[in-house]
Amino acid sequence: MSAEPTGLPWDVYATPIRARKLARLGVAHAIPPSSGHPGTSERIVLQPAFFRQLGGDYAVADRAMCPLQDHDAPAADCTCGFYAVEHDDELWRLGSYEPELAVLDVDLAGRVVEHEHGYRASDQRVRRVTVGNTCVRCGRPAVALRRHWFGGLTPACERHARRPVALDTVSHALGVPVAFSTEDAVAAPRGKRLRFVLAQLVAPILILLVGIGLAFAVDSGVPLNFAQLGVLAWLLVGPMVFDHIAPRFGRRETVRLQRRWSWLVVCVVIACDLLITVVAALVWDAMTA
Repeated sequence: MSAEPTGLPWDVYATPIRARKLARLGVAHAIPPSSGHPGTSERIVLQPAFFRQLGGDYAVADRAMCPLQDHDAPAADCTCGFYAVEHDDELWRLGSYEPELAVLDVDLAGRVVEHEHGYRASDQRVRRVTVGNTCVRCGRPAVALRRHWFGGLTPACERHARRPVALDTVSHALGVPVAFSTEDAVAAPRGKRLRFVLAQLVAPILILLVGIGLAFAVDSGVPLNFAQLGVLAWLLVGPMVFDHIAPRFGRRETVRLQRRWSWLVVCVVIACDLLITVVAALVWDAMTA
């Protein structure tokens, strides 16, 4: 495509630019055109890597539209457009540690905003889709895509591939090659997984025990109340703390473990909090009776 003079340094009319980006695979329901046949049809679609209220599905070859303002996408003073990066080591800016995300090889064209960390483009064509080769639940090698109730498609092993969808089916539906990643599909050993979970439990339980000890020492329930606030703070900031140990497991494996076990950690911590509070109340009543 020939360049068009605009006088704006960020405005580039380019021949296709090879880039990489992240996306989710899903199944969308579409109402067929009026033809006397009621009901809906299903189609496999590409979705933004980040769930956004105004973000929608897009086709293999598509043109970006701004959902907020009536202007051509992308605009310099807006965030619209198709996002992509040049190198794989920049994918982390788009959330590449989430194991259910697919990596897209794309061609960007039309109006392209090139910035410090990548591109925003008006036109995009997907050339290839690469999905993770490990099950998002257990970390075993994936054999198919699991279809979730709300339409998401995520890599799954034979055990967890409920309502499986084969990669060939997805490739045929999209019209582009779809393949598993060639990276080593290795889950963290059971011992590491156990230590990962216990590490999340030890800190909040110790906070509770210290709080109840201080409560009895100063003859006041205030330290226990502060300990409970400390536990709540731990549950909120814990995922950020565990980002520092991610290299020991692999980034994707750490995210998978956090998502699979976080609910158990929260339930156990809340149960311990209630148990310690009840026991402390009973002991306090017995001492003051």
